[in-house]
Amino acid sequence: MQALEFQDCISQIAALCANASAAILSFYGHQDHMGIVIKDDKSPLTQADLAADRILNEGLVKIASIPVVSEENLSSQNQSFEDYWLIDPIDGTKEFIRQSDQFCIAIARIYRHRPILGLIYSPTQRCYWYAGAGMGAYKVSPNQAPQRLHCRRFNPAEPRLLTAGINVSKRVHHFLQSQFGEYRHVSQASALKFCRMAEGDADFYVKLSLGGSEWDIAAGDILLSEAGGGLRYFPQLAAIEYGAREHLQNPPFLAYGAGFDDSRITAYFQAMQALFAAEQQTSRTPSPFF
Repeated sequence: MQALEFQDCISQIAALCANASAAILSFYGHQDHMGIVIKDDKSPLTQADLAADRILNEGLVKIASIPVVSEENLSSQNQSFEDYWLIDPIDGTKEFIRQSDQFCIAIARIYRHRPILGLIYSPTQRCYWYAGAGMGAYKVSPNQAPQRLHCRRFNPAEPRLLTAGINVSKRVHHFLQSQFGEYRHVSQASALKFCRMAEGDADFYVKLSLGGSEWDIAAGDILLSEAGGGLRYFPQLAAIEYGAREHLQNPPFLAYGAGFDDSRITAYFQAMQALFAAEQQTSRTPSPFF
């Protein structure tokens, strides 16, 4: 994809997200009209999710006539495509219901199992972050030109951890203590956490449990990669191949900023494996990671 073609594509996706955001925000703060239901995976679904899903599905195929795999489109999730849109109409539905600003729209284009384009849009902030393979990572705020993004270069003396919640789980805390001793903690929900990392606010995001799906992280994956960081899955130490597995659920992973070479990442993954092995010895439930 050429630079002009890429920028035109991003502009069209951003305009589409603005339309979807208007639909989402028409439900914001009106829980009586949200029609909240609980899905089989125990996550909430609202009429805002469905409205945004319809707008995005109809609009994206006009930008590029390829299939759309969405969190809310169950019929598409078990199919394998070479080139497709992978979207989450509202990433952070719980936060949306709580009327926080920590929810977003996440869109990625997957080609041969890897994201080649990603865009994360904040309906409340009216700004978005985007990246393309070989094109760099950027943030666009209202009435401003795109700002090039670069991950913070890691300093082992003052590591910054990013998590979805304000509390750090015992598992993550033990892992971090074993590697760093002391660390600074910042929190951010939804795919917006990848935006914060790409902006240089944190060094890594450690996910040490099963949870979330590929549409939650695909746009963030390429955003980090183009900003100088990356995302790798446990235990393979490899970049994820989207749509290549039997299911779309995410295994444990490590998202990281700049300055993490292969030897350092290997050491972290070895520490993760040791942690899981120790837990397996004290539990009757087999670890799902081996």
